[in-house]
Amino acid sequence: MHTATSFVLTLLVLGYAVVSGLVNRWYVAPALIFVVIGMVFGPFGFNLLAAGSGTDGYTVLAQLALTVILFNQAAKLDPTTVFRRGHLTVRLLVIGIPLTFALGTLTAVVLLPVLPWWEAVCLAAIVAPTEVALIDALLEDDRIPDRVRNALSVESGFYDGFALAVLLGALALASARTDQHPSDWGWFVVRTEFVSLIIGAGVGLLGALLIAWSRKRAWMSDTWAQLATLAIALICFEFGERVHASGFVAAFTGGLAFAVVAHRGKTQLSTQVSDATAQLLELLVFAMFGAFAVIDAWQHITWRVLLFCVVALFGVRMVAVLVALIRTDLPAYSRLFIGWFGPRGIGTVVLGLLVIARGDIQHAELLTQAGVIAVTLSLVLHSLTAPLGIARYERLAPSPG
Repeated sequence: MHTATSFVLTLLVLGYAVVSGLVNRWYVAPALIFVVIGMVFGPFGFNLLAAGSGTDGYTVLAQLALTVILFNQAAKLDPTTVFRRGHLTVRLLVIGIPLTFALGTLTAVVLLPVLPWWEAVCLAAIVAPTEVALIDALLEDDRIPDRVRNALSVESGFYDGFALAVLLGALALASARTDQHPSDWGWFVVRTEFVSLIIGAGVGLLGALLIAWSRKRAWMSDTWAQLATLAIALICFEFGERVHASGFVAAFTGGLAFAVVAHRGKTQLSTQVSDATAQLLELLVFAMFGAFAVIDAWQHITWRVLLFCVVALFGVRMVAVLVALIRTDLPAYSRLFIGWFGPRGIGTVVLGLLVIARGDIQHAELLTQAGVIAVTLSLVLHSLTAPLGIARYERLAPSPG
C-alpha cells in the first residue's frame, strides 16, 4: 500500500477511535463512516488515497477481514442457546437462503434482461449474504430477544459459504466452463459446505482446547492467548481454502467450536484482540471501497440497477424470511425485524471481487456495480432505521420471543 495512503488511513483510524463509543450509541455502522471518509479522501475528493495495480491486495484484505469477523461473531454466541432454539436458524438456512437465491435470480432476470440466466444467478449470490455484525449494536442490545439475535448472527455466518458455492458454480456455467461431470458438482457442494463444517469444527475445537490447556498451566499470557485466538481464525480459513472448501464457513464453525470450549471450560478465552483486528481490517476495506468504488458506481447507475438493488435488499429478503418462518411461534414483529435487518457488507464485496478475479463473463462490470450499490444502500438505510426498529421493538414486543 502506498506510504501516504497508509499514513492517512492510520490517522483516520485514530480519529474514529476517539468517537467510536458515541457512534455505537447512534447505531450507525462504522463501515458507513469510513465509506464516506474514503469518498472524501479518495481520487474523487482530496486524492490522498491511492490503490496499487489490480485488485489482488484489496481482495486479500477483504478476505482476511471477513474471516476474522465471522470467527468472532460465532465465538461470541452462546452455543446452548443456539442449539436449543436452533429451529429458527435451520428454517432460515434451509428455506430462507435457497428462496433468497431463487427470488433474487428471478428479480435479476426481470429487471436486468441483458443478463443471461447464469449471470443472473451470480448477481443473486453476490447481493444475498448478510452481515449483521456491521451494526454491532444489533447483536449487543438486550431489548432484542436472544433467539432473534442468535438467528440473525448464525444465518449471516453461514450465508457467505452458501453464496460462495452458488457463485462459483454459476460462474463456471456462465463462462461456459461446464466440462464437470454430475459427480464433480455433487462433490463440489459437499466440499464447499460439509467439509468446511468439519474442518472448522475440528480446528476451532482443538485450538480452543490447546489455549485453555496452556492457560491452566500458566504457560500462556492473556495477550498471547488472544493472539492465538486470532491465529485459529486464520488457520480455519487457510485449511478450508487448501482443500478447496469454504474458508469462510470453516472460520464461522471454528468460532462456534471455540465458543463451546469457552462456555464450558473454567478458563476464560477472550476475543478482544481479534475483535479489534476485525474492526480495523473492516474499516480499512470500507475506506478503500468508498474511495475507489462507490462514486464510480453511482455515476453510471441506471434505474434498472437501482430498482433491482432495492427489491433484492428489502423485498426478496423480506419475502424469503417470512416464508421461512411460517408456522413458528415467533411474533410478527420479530419476523419483520429479521427480514428487514439483513445488512450487506464485506461478504458482498468479497464475492464481487471474485467475479472480477475469476469471472470470464460478459457483464462482470454490471454485476460488480450492482454489488457496490447494494452495499451502500444497505449501509445507509440499515444504519438510519436501526434505532427506530429497536425502539419500536421495545414498545411492540416487550416480552421474550
